[in-house]
Amino acid sequence: MRFQSAAAGTLFALLGSTAAHGFDAPVPPPETAAAVPAAAAPAPSTATDETSRSEVVWEWDPYYSDVDYNVPLTSKPIPTISSDSEAVIYRDLIEGSLIPRYMLLEASVYPLPVLGTYLKSHTPGFYKQGEISHTGLNVIESATAGFQEPWAVSAFFGNIANLERPGETKTGTNLGYTGYLISAGSKHIKDNVLIDDDWYELEWKIKGDLHDKGEKLSWSFRVGANFNANPEVTDTVYLGIHRTNLDFNQPFLSWFKNSDVDVQVSFSQHGGTPVREELVFGKKYPFPEQGYSVTLDTGFIWESPDEYSGALRTDNKSTLTFVFRPGLEF
Repeated sequence: MRFQSAAAGTLFALLGSTAAHGFDAPVPPPETAAAVPAAAAPAPSTATDETSRSEVVWEWDPYYSDVDYNVPLTSKPIPTISSDSEAVIYRDLIEGSLIPRYMLLEASVYPLPVLGTYLKSHTPGFYKQGEISHTGLNVIESATAGFQEPWAVSAFFGNIANLERPGETKTGTNLGYTGYLISAGSKHIKDNVLIDDDWYELEWKIKGDLHDKGEKLSWSFRVGANFNANPEVTDTVYLGIHRTNLDFNQPFLSWFKNSDVDVQVSFSQHGGTPVREELVFGKKYPFPEQGYSVTLDTGFIWESPDEYSGALRTDNKSTLTFVFRPGLEF
């Protein structure tokens, strides 16, 4: 849903001026998780008996798919953080993060956003059929909004820790990351149109995934800067927060547990004015016997006309894009 709204831009600008947020896309996203062997630990921040080793891991998702190569930079074993408290996990991940001990190389692609650009450029008639009459809403644009790059290559330098809850049986690979991320690409997405732009980003972030029997928790807090070779795309600094939780043990309509939030605020590097605000909330409806959850993320992306200049500045007023992302989570 895309419409002119100066008043809404003011509201989102106020949000950006009062909130402080902390390798990902909007993520969703998603987030990278390298498979590193884990071991049980009786206390927080203990070390596993196994030394770290290089591994290649694939991750597939309709919004964020990637392949990762994890390279240890020292011979120290991967530590384990064992705690029921998110605050303790965040604290222990941050401690000692100034000196990187691991390198993670990643190549990622965002399938649905890429599909959106393909449909608009190669099947404009079909793309136009996604519009809901007299509303300004295009369901294809709403389902693919929020990704400004179709793909990226990244290098992460920081620390990795195994994560676990005391007394719980862990499922899958539970890892936390803290450190520095360098990402780069050659294209930019604006209104589902690919634009030539050699860009790179610098980030500091803390992220992780903690899955055990019946519950999945993921988070990402980041701060960074984006630089663009295309002079018509504004260079920005940004703050972001993403947290998602799925608990099969909670009631079907539980709000706090089975929910997710994704917020990102971007400011121009020249002048510090807000140029983009993303606010997306999601709800999960678990079906424990079937082993999956129906998910529905909705929200808005506010864009200032100052986000672009020259020929790319197609709007003289702020715009809102409605975000609608239904899906399944297993």
